[in-house]
Amino acid sequence: MIKKNAIRLASVGIIAGALIGATSLTAQAAPGVPPAPVGSTGAYYLVDSGTGAPVVAGTVLNYSDDVSGSPVVGAVNDFANYFTGPADATGVKVFVTALGTERTPASYSSFAPSAFADPAAKTVLLPAGELDAMINGLPGQAAVKSAGGNYSLGVAFTKDNGVNIASNAVYYTTISIEAGTGLWTPYVTGVVTPPPPASGTFDQNLSATTIAAQDGTLNLVAPASSTTTLGAATLVNQLSTSTGDLGKFTVQDTRVVTAKGWDLTTSVTNFTNTADNTKTIDKKQLGVAAKAAAGTTLPAGVTLAAAQVAGSAVNPAPFASAAAGTAIAATDLDAGLTLVAPANTPAGTYTAKLTVTLASK
Repeated sequence: MIKKNAIRLASVGIIAGALIGATSLTAQAAPGVPPAPVGSTGAYYLVDSGTGAPVVAGTVLNYSDDVSGSPVVGAVNDFANYFTGPADATGVKVFVTALGTERTPASYSSFAPSAFADPAAKTVLLPAGELDAMINGLPGQAAVKSAGGNYSLGVAFTKDNGVNIASNAVYYTTISIEAGTGLWTPYVTGVVTPPPPASGTFDQNLSATTIAAQDGTLNLVAPASSTTTLGAATLVNQLSTSTGDLGKFTVQDTRVVTAKGWDLTTSVTNFTNTADNTKTIDKKQLGVAAKAAAGTTLPAGVTLAAAQVAGSAVNPAPFASAAAGTAIAATDLDAGLTLVAPANTPAGTYTAKLTVTLASK
């Protein structure tokens, strides 16, 4: 038998392992090996409550053997080795429970209340680990002994009158109990790191046949309508001002081999009064501002030129360009147009022709 400790703290401790020391147990076949205690908050060892000797994993113990829990191996005479709970802990329980329910106090198969060695510091020293002393819980320690099986044995820091775990702090190990006799075996002590997930690699030789790339063409697609009518004139700074958009047009470049890039320029004629062709507006009065067509984004590698300002516009003028080394299948563009008539311009309808020219770099 494992020696009974003369001094038993109110707190109940849990430790995993096998006892080394005087025992009347006869070596027996161990129950089925349970899985390792993955998920314990920290290291959890079993020691002989009387001698402090570590309990070696694989030892077969009686249901009433007096063992205690420790965060380090063999700590019964070292009062510096405490389990330390979180700041929100208000209680302590030692427990036996089904695997995977360690953080659900209401599911503990059997348990016993414990106590802090120092309530302010939230410390517990050598919590008891006698299975037959855990008389609370359902189905209870007698039923656990009768049924046997694989369980977690541990110490939990609780809050909310023992209903919930404080800050996830639970220390435990896995044990296997023989049905009927209550003989039990701790299999793993300390903290077990989950094995890495199964994985694998392989090498595969690849083969592919290519053909020579073929250069495409450079094209300019005009707006859907051949006539752009500016909006109704309004007075801006007392001058007649008309605005509108040219309409979407597209540069198509599929020259993937040479990828020379391209330049766009614009030029416009003077505006002529439709009722009297002797009345004109100088072409410099038309402002032209390049932009991406509505609902599109300017592709990388395409640059818009600075806007030509009404009253000082030059002709011809740069509009947009694509850098050499780019071959953009479709670039959708538009132009904002502003016509400002000089103060001495007779009222009327005026027409002009705007030419957009595309050239390869």
